[in-house]
Amino acid sequence: MTNRLLEDRLLQIRAAYDLTVEQAEKGIDPMAELPEEIRSSAGYKYLMENRSSVNSAAPDIREYLDPKPQMRFLDAGCCANLHNYRLDRWPSTYYGIDNSPRLIEAMKNFASRVGISTGGLYLAEIVEMPFADDFFDIGAAIGLLEYYPLEYIQEALRELNRVLKPGSRVVLDIPNRDHRYVADMAGIESYLGRPNLIFPRLEFEKLLEPFFFTERTDDSQVMIKYYIRTRK
Repeated sequence: MTNRLLEDRLLQIRAAYDLTVEQAEKGIDPMAELPEEIRSSAGYKYLMENRSSVNSAAPDIREYLDPKPQMRFLDAGCCANLHNYRLDRWPSTYYGIDNSPRLIEAMKNFASRVGISTGGLYLAEIVEMPFADDFFDIGAAIGLLEYYPLEYIQEALRELNRVLKPGSRVVLDIPNRDHRYVADMAGIESYLGRPNLIFPRLEFEKLLEPFFFTERTDDSQVMIKYYIRTRK
């Protein structure tokens, strides 16, 4: 993917999530606006029924990361996770980054309104984060990497490795191209203006290996989860 095409994709994803915030502020649920043929499909029903197992607050993610006081937790591609899942209630200190200005603004406003204390919410791309080397103890990038080409993901993994301490636990996910409903998920994402790039898992795992040890994977859902540690 050329630099111009990559920049266009970054702008597209950013605009799609900015629009999601605008819709939320107007009381519009984008999922309710999906065409009937999507909402009546078996794939849509499956995805809605299994949302709790693939979001950033899924019990297996917290169990693996094992957040504790004094730990710094990086939520890369944080979206509205602070509002939706109250990850600030984990005993670790919450930091979020996202490339959507409207999302970061909305989460800052929410934190201020509710009186939430965080380490910070930052407008940033995952390939260039405003943190020192070895800054975080644990991290997650859930529902993020599927928007980008593999060459961008490689730089994202390098940057994640840089900002995480040696041996830090991380959970990442990518679309499971072998799952029977992955095309339904991709179709919904495309309709919302944020098309997925569904690449072979082995290609992703080759990129992962120089930067992280994989302790286990879970490919039972529409997203494959990787439970990993930094390789330093």
